[in-house]
Amino acid sequence: MDVSMYHKFAAVESVHWWFQGRRRVVADALRPYLADTGRVGELRVLDVGSGTGEMVDMLREFGSVTAIDDSEHAVEYCRRRHAGAVTVRTGRVPDDLRDGEVFDLVTAFDVVEHIEDDVAALRGLRAALVPGGRLVLTVPAYQLLWSQHDVNNGHYRRYRRAQLADALTRAGGLQIDRLAYFNSLLFPPAVAVRLFDRARQRVAPTTGNGVDAHLDTPPAPVNRVLLSVFGFEATLQRYVDPPFGVSLMALCRAV
Repeated sequence: MDVSMYHKFAAVESVHWWFQGRRRVVADALRPYLADTGRVGELRVLDVGSGTGEMVDMLREFGSVTAIDDSEHAVEYCRRRHAGAVTVRTGRVPDDLRDGEVFDLVTAFDVVEHIEDDVAALRGLRAALVPGGRLVLTVPAYQLLWSQHDVNNGHYRRYRRAQLADALTRAGGLQIDRLAYFNSLLFPPAVAVRLFDRARQRVAPTTGNGVDAHLDTPPAPVNRVLLSVFGFEATLQRYVDPPFGVSLMALCRAV
């Protein structure tokens, strides 16, 4: 990923509706999913591809967090952000895990789509879990939504539900407990924006250089409305798994 993207992430993650909405939705899914461990607050948590650390504060609710990323720039941001409250280091999973190091919960938020061999990556995440440990990940959904944003972020693909299920199954040793789309209420406008951008690109092609405009925080009233809509899915997902969405979330356990 281009270094400029990390600078932009660090600048907007605490206020931008998308980052904060994802955080609400994931946290609300994790609480009931981890409750049956009987050790919420005491779990050993590994956040893989932690970036600048936006999701780490939320994960601290569940236990002690180790954050790992292969970018020195991201790791430095994360260290400054959390000031010794979590263990932060540079590396990849499983290559840079210490001998015998395993965790009760492994998370990978919008990470697997950056890796060419996603099945191998999922095997590595599984290897970092204790028996019965939980793997929670999110990925962008639908190749229909592919845009310059994906290019700038170094994505290899966006996923359909069946495609992610197949990758998790082929990785082995994982039981899929839940696999659901989210950010569904904003899916129709997201499709419209992507199609408009493609039409505009055909009429007036651009190089795609520079920082991703999708990361610009909208005016405060618009940002609040979008966050309210996205954040409402934290409640919605308690009752229904939407049939489509901009993103996908998987909740799995090691077997």
